[in-house]
Amino acid sequence: MKNLRLFLAVLCLLSMLSCGETRQEERLLEDIERTWQLCETSLTEAGMRCEAMKDSVQEATEYARQKYDLLCIRLRDKCDIVPSSPDSAKRTAAYFEGRESALDRERAYYYLASAYRDLRDYPRAVTFFLKAADAAEQGGEGADTLIWQNSLSQLRHLHMLMLNYEEELNVAKQAVELAMTSSEAQAGRRKTAPSAGNHTGYTSGTDRGGRNMARYLMDVAAAYKHLGDTLQCLHHCDLAYKAMEREQFPEGQADAMAYMLSIYSQFGRQEKAGPLLRRLSLMAEDRRPHNYELCLARFFEDSHLTDSATAHYIIYYSKATDAAGRYEAAAGMQRCMMRRGDFRQAAFWGQRLYETNDSIVAQRTFEQTQRAQDVYRYHRDVEAERDIMQRGERIRLFAVISGLALLSIVLGLAAFYSFRKKRFIEEIVGWKKLLEEKALINKELTRIALMHNAEDKAEATVEHFHNIAAGLSRPEMASWKELTAAIDTLYPGFLEEIERRESKPVREPLLRTICLMKIGLRPAEIARVMDAAIQTVWNRVKRAEELCGDLLASPGNA
Repeated sequence: MKNLRLFLAVLCLLSMLSCGETRQEERLLEDIERTWQLCETSLTEAGMRCEAMKDSVQEATEYARQKYDLLCIRLRDKCDIVPSSPDSAKRTAAYFEGRESALDRERAYYYLASAYRDLRDYPRAVTFFLKAADAAEQGGEGADTLIWQNSLSQLRHLHMLMLNYEEELNVAKQAVELAMTSSEAQAGRRKTAPSAGNHTGYTSGTDRGGRNMARYLMDVAAAYKHLGDTLQCLHHCDLAYKAMEREQFPEGQADAMAYMLSIYSQFGRQEKAGPLLRRLSLMAEDRRPHNYELCLARFFEDSHLTDSATAHYIIYYSKATDAAGRYEAAAGMQRCMMRRGDFRQAAFWGQRLYETNDSIVAQRTFEQTQRAQDVYRYHRDVEAERDIMQRGERIRLFAVISGLALLSIVLGLAAFYSFRKKRFIEEIVGWKKLLEEKALINKELTRIALMHNAEDKAEATVEHFHNIAAGLSRPEMASWKELTAAIDTLYPGFLEEIERRESKPVREPLLRTICLMKIGLRPAEIARVMDAAIQTVWNRVKRAEELCGDLLASPGNA
């Protein structure tokens, strides 16, 4: 009883420890998810929370460690840290590929694609952005819609870089449709469950699909602009403007607002460009988009305010970190100087434009060369993977054929062995039957021979008693036994039938009388053989006839 109590106590303790570890694991996963969502609003705080979880993650399960590694990859991507290689993202993606969670696969594929994008391996980046979108589609309502939208946006940007404007437009439209679907679904959830809240205390990425509608509409407008469709470009700019009004012009979409400002300015839509400019100018300087000065300069240029335009072009030219930005600023300065009539300055900026253009051409040539190398490496790796797969298939095929051949040989040997065994058994059975038949024949021959011998002996015995009756021989004690044996041989079953009829042992004198009568002796001869009075013999004969009846009728009595 004491041992039973101890066992139950240990079992309860283990159960409590197991439940405690499970709850600790759940809390860790919830903290990782909260930090993941926090990256959208406060990157600094997300980084501090991620650092605080480092020690507890070391003792967690492999799943929690992989989730944490994916969170670290996300933080580095948000901080614009270009990875030196995609290895860490590849390990995470390889782990989540074998999991059932489509959400984890979607996120892992997205950040692996981002790593390839930063390394300018565009073919693989496109491949894994597409995989991320597919995983999100498989996840349904449980997918991270923001990651899904970003995958489509990155695909659109990559198609633009590869000058594939038709595909750019298709992907941009998919992003808009997804944002509309997400917005409608979220509105439906709010309508059916107005008091429902997230028990974990954070906002899921699936709730943000409709909030970025203006950005996705501007992607469509940009694709139409690249295709030269001005009407559709302005139409989608108007739709994006209305979406921004509904969202109250969030600062997080300042880059889309700046691009919209440049389009409206270019096509003379000052009634829309003016309010956008005022909103951008009211933003804090660190919240403004990087191309704010350029958009402002274009607005003033299109408004024929040349002096203001040149001032902002010069500011942007001095701050631009890439050749493309300096090219745009130099081109704007040349146009403004030409309009002002200052041809000397126009020539000066034309020279800057020429030099910047050479840099752009050289950069684009380098990028195209790098892209060509990446494409070549990509196809080479694809071919290598295909060769490995084909080699593996050949090995498997050879193994299957070898196994089938070996199985055929084994089955053939087994069949041959079975056939030979059957034949051997049949031969043994045949010989056994033959031997049994021979033994039976020998036995029968022996029996016949013995019967003949017995019959000969029995006839000799009968003749001997006839000689006694004739006075030619004398009876002996052994002769009566030989007579009984002779009767059994010559008349099988005779004596047994007499015993059956009498239903008790037959007395010896009567039995001898019956045997003598059976071999054909008359009463006088019987009296002589048995050395008995004739009257006694007649009484025995009469009793024998009553007992035997027709049994005494035989050739010997004739």
